[in-house]
Amino acid sequence: MLLLALCLFTLAVVATGRDTRLDQQFAELRQAPDEQSARQIEQAIWKLWMISGNPEIDALMPQVLEARRWGDFTKAFELLDRVTEIDPEYAEAWNQRATLHFLREEYEQSLSAVATTLELEPRHFGALAGRALIRLRQGRTALAIQNIRKAMEYHPFLKERALLPATSQ
Repeated sequence: MLLLALCLFTLAVVATGRDTRLDQQFAELRQAPDEQSARQIEQAIWKLWMISGNPEIDALMPQVLEARRWGDFTKAFELLDRVTEIDPEYAEAWNQRATLHFLREEYEQSLSAVATTLELEPRHFGALAGRALIRLRQGRTALAIQNIRKAMEYHPFLKERALLPATSQ
């Protein structure tokens, strides 16, 4: 029982530290003076998103990315199922699930996973940009623009900002 309590405490400390670093990175990203600086901060945020604080999940997530990279979506989904069984509130697992569905052109399933991602991490500019790309493919341009603008509140140098019409930037 003491060991379980110690493990839970350690996970809470790791998560709190990660959340504090994320808050700092997002503050820096909003103030980034140029695109190059923003890209460096963006990479740091993605690295933090990949850290769950749970050693088992942190071992599984690189396997998810590797399976996706090789186009083994079945394996990637199976790994993500294990991750979300361990921690259903780990936002990046849901974002990766959304990405896999997007790659398979399963847009409604992707949108569902994006919604879960954003419930858990409202600042997830990757999920917002992904939702914008889906909306564009669905011919729902106004919603796509809305999503890109929302993502730019967190990441002013978001690559997808190039999709905005010149008059709406």
